[in-house]
Amino acid sequence: MFNLRLANLQDLEVLAQLRLELLREAGDIKGDTDTAALAEAIRKYLAEKMPQGEFLAWVAEVDNQIVAATSLVFFTRPPYHGNLSGLEAYIMNVYTIPMWRGQGIATALLKEVISFVKVTQAKRLWLHATEDGKRLYEKLDFISTTKEMEIVWN
Repeated sequence: MFNLRLANLQDLEVLAQLRLELLREAGDIKGDTDTAALAEAIRKYLAEKMPQGEFLAWVAEVDNQIVAATSLVFFTRPPYHGNLSGLEAYIMNVYTIPMWRGQGIATALLKEVISFVKVTQAKRLWLHATEDGKRLYEKLDFISTTKEMEIVWN
């Protein structure tokens, strides 16, 4: 059985490592790419944003070991029809260590996050799904859209 809880700064290193693993699996980190600078940037971001409540994470533990996590960031857009506060929530970093997959852990984490967001003023909860994750999100009533476009530069 697993235990869910809100992450804290003592979890910073594990959260950073899980994010790196997610990025590897998603193909954003190739092969033996040196990730030291990225890991340090992630740690710095978490250390700054977690105490301010700008980055929230939930973890699942088995025998006091974190085996999965998911994160949430809020941001405010200008108000629009259907969302007069403009507040939106973005789920990211949904990751379960491979040996713990298929046991309902990610579903439980996501239900926890959804319940949390529903009592806020946020009127939109969204995420970017990998192909492997789409079925899970659809089970939780997320709907696929084709609205996202981007420009990326270095």
